[in-house]
Amino acid sequence: MNRLVAALIVWVLTVPCAARTISVDADGSADYPTIQRAIDASRDGDVIVVRPGTYRERIAFVGKRITVRSEDPDDPAVVGATVIVGPSGSSVIFDSDETGQCVLEGFTITGHGVSCVGSAPTISKNIIRDCEGAGIAGQSDATPTIVGNTIVANGLEGIYACSGLIEGNTISYNVAGLAYCHGTIRDNVISYNTEASGLYFCDGWIVGNRIVGNVAVPDGGGLYDCNGSIENNVIAGNRATGEGGGLYACMQRICNNTIVGNVAGTYGGALSRCSGTVCSNIFAFNEAPFTGGIYGPCTNSYNAFWMNDSGNFGGNATLGTGDFVADPLFAAEGRWDDNGTPQTDDDVWIDGDYHLRSQAGRWDPAVRLWVADSETSQCIDAGPPDSDFSAELWPHGRRINVGAYGGTAQASMSLSDAGHPADLDHDGLVEPDDLVRWAAMWLVQDDLLAEDIDRNGAVDFRDFAVLARAWRGTPPTTPIPPTPNPMTWATAPYGTGPYSIAMTATVATSGDGTEVEYYFENAQHPESNSGWLTFAAGQQPQWEQTGLEPMTLYWYRVKARNRGNRLETDWSETARTSTLQDDTTSPTPNPMTWETEPYDSSSNAIRMVATEAMDASGVEYQFECTSHPAYSSGWQDSRIYEVTSVPHGHYTFEVRARDKSPNQNPTLFSLSATADLQPPTPDPMKWESEPKEVNIGGGSLNYYATMTAVEAVDERADVEYLFQCTTESGFSSKWQSSREYSVLIGRSGQAHRFRVKARDTSPGRNETGWSSVVMAR
Repeated sequence: MNRLVAALIVWVLTVPCAARTISVDADGSADYPTIQRAIDASRDGDVIVVRPGTYRERIAFVGKRITVRSEDPDDPAVVGATVIVGPSGSSVIFDSDETGQCVLEGFTITGHGVSCVGSAPTISKNIIRDCEGAGIAGQSDATPTIVGNTIVANGLEGIYACSGLIEGNTISYNVAGLAYCHGTIRDNVISYNTEASGLYFCDGWIVGNRIVGNVAVPDGGGLYDCNGSIENNVIAGNRATGEGGGLYACMQRICNNTIVGNVAGTYGGALSRCSGTVCSNIFAFNEAPFTGGIYGPCTNSYNAFWMNDSGNFGGNATLGTGDFVADPLFAAEGRWDDNGTPQTDDDVWIDGDYHLRSQAGRWDPAVRLWVADSETSQCIDAGPPDSDFSAELWPHGRRINVGAYGGTAQASMSLSDAGHPADLDHDGLVEPDDLVRWAAMWLVQDDLLAEDIDRNGAVDFRDFAVLARAWRGTPPTTPIPPTPNPMTWATAPYGTGPYSIAMTATVATSGDGTEVEYYFENAQHPESNSGWLTFAAGQQPQWEQTGLEPMTLYWYRVKARNRGNRLETDWSETARTSTLQDDTTSPTPNPMTWETEPYDSSSNAIRMVATEAMDASGVEYQFECTSHPAYSSGWQDSRIYEVTSVPHGHYTFEVRARDKSPNQNPTLFSLSATADLQPPTPDPMKWESEPKEVNIGGGSLNYYATMTAVEAVDERADVEYLFQCTTESGFSSKWQSSREYSVLIGRSGQAHRFRVKARDTSPGRNETGWSSVVMAR
């Protein structure tokens, strides 16, 4: 054989085949009609792209290092429309030693969940919902990487026995959130799971999560027997019928958490029988009949306590080193909504914002800006003196804050002057090491960077100017306008709605030590401008123009000046953007539905609750009484409606919602539902056989009063009767299903008088009027 040909054959056999993209569509227009056939035909490195549709099959990766994804895993509409419904067992199976190179991404998986047996695949950006068992279940030491999924409304746990990285997921409305997961559980929302805690038997690093609104029967509403390190979590509004509304039997380290609004049925609203290290937490507004705060001894220190029902300590727990009592001054407190009823088991937790108020600056995650408050929390700089404060941004007092954001870049700022923002290595000096650190992040745009010295979201020349002034130790002597010059955008103009555009300028540094003023201008129509604006310390300079046209392009620019010498910067670059498409979409659900259908809350009142409708523009509700229009509501913000002083009768209602956009897009009406306020007939009640004295058994003391009511009729419920003796209460009946009544009265001729009424067995127990009063003879 020719040597060249032989060499070519050897090369072809040793070079791996190029990765392919394989398409799947159930309609037969793609490479394969089913996902499993595409997997079977794939080889390592291939990407299988599945078009929208419902795929009723069970898929198994069979160990292949491939990516199986929807057309756009980052588009919720695509993810929602690309559905895998397994016929039984599991919809997706990893049981052949799959690694992180085996990727499942961007699907809605329902009916049956994902099974990982001794494997470690990557499961990301999926919606896993309404599965009979767990959303994702592991076996045989499975360690999948589970990132960015929405795992909701599953019949058992959201995630079970998976000990790989679990990060950035929403795990809600399952029977339980997570169980037997021993890896890193980070930055997840674990909320409103209904029976068996947010997390139980999870012994890994549990950090940065929001563990909110979960329920446990009986113990550990938020966490049960989790013995890893529990740090920087918000644990709020969880409920246990027994002990530990927030945490129960978590024995290791519980530090820098915000533990608020949790409720226990017996002991420890916040924390019960957690005997390990408990430090730098905020315990506030927790409730229990016996100790709302910490129940049971632990090694506790530098914790803040506030308004915990039935006390802060119980069961031999005591105040520890550095523990203190003070209002944490949250940006917004969470609260319990009683849902319009006196019962507590249907109360709903409305979560808050637990960043600490600060005059020096508080991070507002809703607008991603630092804002200044009028007061400062005592929980700032209140952590252990030897704590590592280096992740907190200057200014701080060289101690971490107490609570979930202590020791992180979101920690509220301190009024202390202990350091300088340009001291990046925390050695007390601004010198070459700080310059090197700053330069390594040059032009990086991100929130919460220490090198972003002026906190404007980017590492740029303005930060260098601050660093340089601190280095020299003397301010500039030549009058100059603010910096940066020309002015720049912190956030370029962007559409906030069909009729509005917002923008944010870079926070400028004054050139003469006075305040900085900002001027935003519509470059096409200079008459449309902000005028000169000033902003408080810590606030971003923002402007929003309203009254614009939908889907229209506009151009803007901004400049700044010193308030003192009026020296102006040059204009920024002109930036363009368009308003958003007009809102023509109704809220969801559509048609509207009932959370609680109309019912008779009393003999003359009707109450009802609509399902919570969702729309980015906000929502209002209208309740229409189709049988008696006078009892309809107008449009209202509350989804609860109650009418009072209602006469007897049957009342039929429908409900709809609409958004608060200018178009006020309505949903369709819900199904009709009827409340019963009609007592049985006849009304008032009547006698069929009036009371009379009857001797039974002989003897002068064996007289009975016997009587029979007319048969009462109710078209919607059963009927009960009450016979009342108006002369001797002991001869009255209780409510009974029989319309006949006989009672021993002793001797004859005592002139005892009786009357009768009826009621139905509907929730409102609608009663007739009393019959005539008749003496037994």
